[in-house]
Amino acid sequence: MLPKLLRFAAIGGFATALSACGMIYKTTGDVLVRYGQDEMVPYLMHSDDVDMSCAMGESLTPLLLSFEAVGSKPDKLGALVYTTAALCSENLALEEELRYQRALRRGDVDEAKDARTQQKRYAEIAARRQLESYNRTIKVFGEATEDSCPKLKNDFDELVWMVGSISGMQALLNDSTANNRVGVPRDVPAKVQRGAACLDNYKWWGVPNGTRAVIWNILPMLAPEGADGWAELEKSVRLGFQHGVRLPSALYAMTAYSIDDPERMRKGIREFVANDKNINEEYALLDALATHIIQSISDRLWTDRTGQRTPYGELGTFWDDQTQEEDINIDDLLF
Repeated sequence: MLPKLLRFAAIGGFATALSACGMIYKTTGDVLVRYGQDEMVPYLMHSDDVDMSCAMGESLTPLLLSFEAVGSKPDKLGALVYTTAALCSENLALEEELRYQRALRRGDVDEAKDARTQQKRYAEIAARRQLESYNRTIKVFGEATEDSCPKLKNDFDELVWMVGSISGMQALLNDSTANNRVGVPRDVPAKVQRGAACLDNYKWWGVPNGTRAVIWNILPMLAPEGADGWAELEKSVRLGFQHGVRLPSALYAMTAYSIDDPERMRKGIREFVANDKNINEEYALLDALATHIIQSISDRLWTDRTGQRTPYGELGTFWDDQTQEEDINIDDLLF
């Protein structure tokens, strides 16, 4: 009888210990989520280091999301870290795209095919991460409808909603590059358009209306009757410059690139570079992300025409702006 009692006691003690561990883990997860919202995100938003944000997203996402298993709720933070993690794979995809362009110029078919294959692989990873960001945003807030918006209680909620929505659009674009391997739903643009209207356009530097205008220009069938997508984007760009966050300007150039409008592409890049003063330090990371978008578009244009990316320190210029050849010191090439 005594051995049985001892076994029952041991089993009960073990179960209690496991339960206590679960409580400790959940508490730890809750503290981590709260810390992330209150301290980590504001700190990152003050940084203009896109590469560090990308590395943070890739390294912290598994740790943060693992606390779901013990009852914590990291969905809001998850939407943000999946977005920053996607930057890493997007950067790699861009490098392969530039390699592809250079190979085409040389007539190296094998190299071009290899670069395109690798670009699609990285684009697929980016699309999966961005779709996860979008899905987590919808999971925690619900979808916007024609008649109602989700309950966004504070600035953090609104930031997550805005970033998660844009990630949905990016996921669709990257999935298109990856031959639709991810299967991002085709109705995402319509949902993002409705959701963008739930944010105060002035408060968020013109990004909400700018996002809607991007969709109207790329998918005119979704535009309301009488809507002028480019005029709306212009307004958003001015508002962004006024507030020191140039994300709407990057959306302008990105839209022009998507529909192959060279004149607006150049205009968007030049205006972006010309308005680099008085950046809003509270959201420096978003402006840095906008710079990253502009740089990537410029690099594609330069590589297509010259075989090299935008020369260092010359963002905002173009190959046919130059009236004379740059003097090159051969010694500079040796170090």
